[in-house]
Amino acid sequence: MNLNSLKYFVDVVKLGSFTAAGKKNLVAQTSVSQQIQQLENYFDCLLIDRSKNPVVPTNEGKVLFEESEKVLQQFVLLEKAVQESVSKKIKIQYSSIMDIQILAEILDEATQIDEFNIEIEKVSLSNIAKCLNQKKYDFAVTFDSEFYEEIDIKTVVLYQGEYLAGVGTHHPLYASKSLTMKQVYESELIMLSPEKIGKSYQLMLNRSLDEQFKPQISNFADDVESELLLIQQKKLLGFFPEHYPLNLNNDLINLIPIVDNPHKYKIVLAYKEKNLDKRNRAFLNTVKKFKQYRENL
Repeated sequence: MNLNSLKYFVDVVKLGSFTAAGKKNLVAQTSVSQQIQQLENYFDCLLIDRSKNPVVPTNEGKVLFEESEKVLQQFVLLEKAVQESVSKKIKIQYSSIMDIQILAEILDEATQIDEFNIEIEKVSLSNIAKCLNQKKYDFAVTFDSEFYEEIDIKTVVLYQGEYLAGVGTHHPLYASKSLTMKQVYESELIMLSPEKIGKSYQLMLNRSLDEQFKPQISNFADDVESELLLIQQKKLLGFFPEHYPLNLNNDLINLIPIVDNPHKYKIVLAYKEKNLDKRNRAFLNTVKKFKQYRENL
């Protein structure tokens, strides 16, 4: 016995016909007959008097009809409750370990204020703005560069800092306390691929050219782990956000400040105003309170 059996049975009683019940449910009349037969086998009694036209329920069938309607109505309420619960989920996308660490702090603060139903998922930085525009997510926590010229996307700054130069032990600049932009751009550079970092790549080039520097990018990497390996093995220089959790061992990479650095970054909470419902706005207000609290520390 299943819910379809009960639904077909109720429709047969209401319509007085197996054929009509089949049409209503977009199934063959034989399927309806089989389901009713299974119910009769289950309860070990005749439920439909097929000798009459239109067909009518037996006494036992009348009892089942009344109780089945209650069950089906209750199931509709159950479906609605579950759907409402799903719709209340706040979907957040992020792109890097730095994003998720900041997001974890926000969620820890937010859940002390309200029980938000949060769903998070990692997305490639180059796809984050697209996913937000397509309403696949309610919010994004990531680098602000990806929302450059996205006029419909608003942001709340959660954290900001400068990029540092990552230098391996075999590089002549490894022991430096600080570097100039001239020293950086005289070195061979490695970056994450444009496909991975989206608009950040072109914006970096634009800032460099504005400062009259042309980057010597000799290698691209698909992930941070590969970038770290190539920095060490090929004597390259890379860029890393300040306080990026690299988990370096044995001081193989030295992160060095750049004194005249035009390359800065912001980690933001991004959203589209018209996409937000009441629940989303409550979460947004909580994030703004978190930001204000952090600023006052």
